[in-house]
Parts: sequence; structure tokens; C-alpha cells
Amino acid sequence: MQNQLVGCNLLVVTTSPPNLASPASPSHPGSTGYSTASVVLLAVLALVVLSQLYGALVLGPTAAGEFGTGGGGLVQTAFGIAYAAGFIAWGPLVDRFDARRILLLGLIGLALTTAFVAFSPTMAWLIFGRIAQGLAAASFAPAAFSYFGSHLPMPSRVTAITVLTSSFLAAAVLGQVAAQAITDTLSWRWFFGISAILLAIAVGAAARVLHADQATDQPQSRPFAALATLLGNGRILVLLIATLAILGPFIALYAALGHTAQFSGNAMLTLRLSALPALVWAGFASGWLARFSASSRLIVGFTGAAVAAAALALVGGNPVGAAICLFVFAACVSILAPAMIQALTGLAPEQRGSITALYTFALFLGASLAPLPVATGAAAPTHLDPVATTALISAATLLASAALTAAASRARPA
Repeated sequence: MQNQLVGCNLLVVTTSPPNLASPASPSHPGSTGYSTASVVLLAVLALVVLSQLYGALVLGPTAAGEFGTGGGGLVQTAFGIAYAAGFIAWGPLVDRFDARRILLLGLIGLALTTAFVAFSPTMAWLIFGRIAQGLAAASFAPAAFSYFGSHLPMPSRVTAITVLTSSFLAAAVLGQVAAQAITDTLSWRWFFGISAILLAIAVGAAARVLHADQATDQPQSRPFAALATLLGNGRILVLLIATLAILGPFIALYAALGHTAQFSGNAMLTLRLSALPALVWAGFASGWLARFSASSRLIVGFTGAAVAAAALALVGGNPVGAAICLFVFAACVSILAPAMIQALTGLAPEQRGSITALYTFALFLGASLAPLPVATGAAAPTHLDPVATTALISAATLLASAALTAAASRARPA
């Protein structure tokens, strides 16, 4: 289960593009300082929020052992399913109501449910708490990205978006490392307890730093109807299909490597950690990346990831070769995440919350489904190398996604 979900929501995130037509930053006293503070605050919060997903990869089996039950994987799965479903609910609400209000409401709910998880008396209550946690956590991504799109000055948006996305990506590694460190020295309950305290502090900080949205003369009266409208746009639908391949192949490759047992637990941890700089590099290169259009970055990212996947099929069990291929693959994922949300929100600038909800749902769906055929194939009596087979299928999928992106960028607006 750990290997299957290594990158699962990495990108459960991303957002409003620099070319949005809507006005960006309301004038507030000291708005530049407040803009910087909001980026830093939300980037740190992204690490805490997403660590609730990835930390469970370490904490689940430990918690199940304490309760003397099985089902440690449910500690992660329960959160993940609720998290995916939550995007569909929260996204339209962000468009209907103030993004700051939704963000604060979600943080309060997440702080309370995280504290509940820390004190869960039984495994059943723990799973219930994790479901509630996932639903509350799903509010963060659409609210945070919508806030940036509405409040930050035009030159700062790409940087803020990419920094926030990098935080979500980094949580895939740092969340597991933090969970392991806290569990080894204290217990799994302390991970959630410390998280609840940090989230409670964040509520006060967010209330002080974040500004309310400017009033709109035409609020959406039927926010959920926006989802159906967006899905009826052919260009958006094509890009959402391509979104399935941003994290799916990445996680499938880790799952395949885990099933082969070619690498020890320490070797797999090293492979994950070695990808961390590649997952966050785009945050430091956002100024340079902003010179290129979102569609160009998507085509290059998908193509580069396809090449890295194909190369992994050739290196076999060589740990150095595998590390290099996964590093390049992760670097491409770091490009793809913000570029895709920029492309999508550019097609629906007035519905940032709804389009972000669809994006994150598609991203998570791809990440959740990808390991299933890998596990099935590994269990089947076959002489095929699961790593090579998964790598080649992933490469073909990524190339198809590059073609879909190119087609969407050439299509005329509906």
C-alpha cells in the first residue's frame, strides 16, 4: 500500500493562471506585505494539510497494531476517498461564497477532526475520524488557489501558484518522514495531535493575514450546476482526461518497483527522498517557466516523463539508473501540475473553485486507479517484468496525454 500511494495527491492542487482576465488584487494597506505573508502561510499550511494523507502510509499499520486489528491501509484509504469526494463539494462553494470564509471554515473543521483522530478510542472511530478529516481537508486546495487568483497582483500569481504546488508535492515525502520520526520517538497519536495544534494556530493566522473577497454583483445561485457546464466544454474535458496521467504513471512506477522486491525498504525510501528536489524545483524556477505558455509546458512535461518512463524499462533493477529516471520523471511532474491548472483555469476564469475541484478530482482518480492494474499484474502468473511493462504502458499513456494537450491547445474556443 505504501508503494502504491507514494505520490497520490501530490498535486492535489494548483490553480489560477497569470493570464486571468479577472482583476487581481484588491487594494489594501500594505498589500505587498500581506501578499507575501499569504503565500508563506498557505505554503506552510499545504505541507500540514497534505501530510495528513501521506503520514498515514507510515501511521496506518502502527495504529492498527495498537488496536489489535487489521486494516491499517484503511487509515489512508478512508481519508483518500473522502478527500476526492470533498473536492466536488467544496469547489463550487468557493465560487458561491468568499474564498477566505471557506478556507477558515475548512481549517477549523480539519483542526477539530484531526484532534478527534488523535484521541480515537477504537479502530472504527479512527476510520470515522479519517473520513471526516478528508472531507474537511478537501476545502483547502480550491479555496487557497481561488484566493490567489482573486487577491494577488498579476506579476505574483505564477510564483505563488508554483510555490504552493511545490509544497503539496514536497508533502508526499516530508509527510512520511515526519510521521516516521514522530512515531519512532513518541507515538502515532502525537503526529495527529501536533498537527491539530498547528492547524488551530493557523486558523488565527489566516484570519489575520487573509482578506475577504470583493463583493460580486452576480453571485452564482446554482454553484453545482457549474460542474456540468464545465464538463460540457470539450477542451476542458480533454485536459481533464490528460490530468489522469499526471500522477497515475508516477505512482504506478513506484508500485511496480515495490512489487518486484528488487529494492529493500531503505532503498525505496532513498528513491523517494532523492526525488524531492525534482518535485519542488519548479517553485524556484517559476520566473523562467512563466516565459512559456501553459500548453507548451504541458507538452514538454508529458513528453519528458514518457522518455523517463521508457528509460526506466531499460535500466531494470539498477538502483542508480532507476533513481535518475525517477528524478527526471518527478521533475516533469513538477512542471505538469501548475501548468495544467493554469490551462484549465484560463478556460474558466470566473469558476476557479469549480475547475480546481474537477482538476484535483481527476488528479486523485488517476493516482488512485493507477496501482490497481500493477498489483493485479504482479499477482498473475506471468514472466513479464512488472517494472518494464508498467514503464512502457506509462510511456504510451504520457505520449497520448501530450497529444491530447496539443489538440486542446489548437482547438477553437467553444
